Amino acid sequence: MDNADRPTRRPLLGSGLALSLALTLAAPGPLSAQEAAASGPWAPLKVKDINAMEWDDRWRMGNQGTSQGKLLYSNEQGAFMLYVYFAPGWDAINVDPHYHHGHEWVYILEGDFPLYEFVSPLQKTGTLVSMRAGTWMSRPAYSIHGNRPEVMARQKVPPGSVQLVFFEGGRTISLNPKRSMYSDEWKKVEQFTHAHFQHTASTDVMEWEESAELPGTSVKWLSEDLQGGFRSRLRYAPAGWQHSGAPTRSYFKKAQRFVYVLFGDLKVWTSEGPEDAGETIVLNKDYFVDQPPMSIWGWQDGPLSERGAMWLEVTYAEGARVGRGPIEQATVLP
Repeated sequence: MDNADRPTRRPLLGSGLALSLALTLAAPGPLSAQEAAASGPWAPLKVKDINAMEWDDRWRMGNQGTSQGKLLYSNEQGAFMLYVYFAPGWDAINVDPHYHHGHEWVYILEGDFPLYEFVSPLQKTGTLVSMRAGTWMSRPAYSIHGNRPEVMARQKVPPGSVQLVFFEGGRTISLNPKRSMYSDEWKKVEQFTHAHFQHTASTDVMEWEESAELPGTSVKWLSEDLQGGFRSRLRYAPAGWQHSGAPTRSYFKKAQRFVYVLFGDLKVWTSEGPEDAGETIVLNKDYFVDQPPMSIWGWQDGPLSERGAMWLEVTYAEGARVGRGPIEQATVLP
């Protein structure tokens, strides 16, 4: 992917709405009431309704008029998550083969997005990967990719492409000496890496499995880097789904989790602390949830989805950066 137009000044995400969900990750056991009260300070969850947000030209990923963006998350280390639209005929400055110093992941929400992958900086044409709705990509640092200017006509694919794009920060190095981001650094790289792709929408390629963590739901495993402290899962709950262990609440002490609702509705229990009774809200399609450390979410009794729900879930061991694993087990509140 290309971040040539990314501004150097990145506004921090607002405080958002306090909320609590919680997957039933097996924990050593619930805290006592006294332990829970002493565990603070507690942080709010942050929720955004993507459809209620305005497009912001600062967050496009391409030349003006060919891309639009919305900022979902950013931090002081330079990481950011975007909701991006790439128009048919999308174009950008940095389409040549390049690599990043930081990890990147992408989930395709709509449309097609051709991309070329390279295993060597000396390679000229690369291998075409057709990223389509439902494609998950996890790209480690030093993974060479690009769009090849001479075949950009392939990008003229209606209706364009809508994507979730996350980049944890760091420099981008172009392999084209004519580009401003070119550097001879690539000649000193001892080992280049390769991206990991999952095509979740192809049922003959990737099937649903029963979830042991959330009985009654299904899961597709997208990434599971235990030592790196990074994982991603696609989850599905049928209409009328109820949580067998409800009511339950939990939180992470260090882990950072993101949730994006792809379909349907999901009833969640908001809570600002162990002693807060909280309230129930409903997450609908295109709602984004940022769960920082020490933020609570939980499931209540009764049906938790009227129409069924599907959501993407990405978790980091600490912060929004790989290499800080393993991911802790969630702590269960009394």
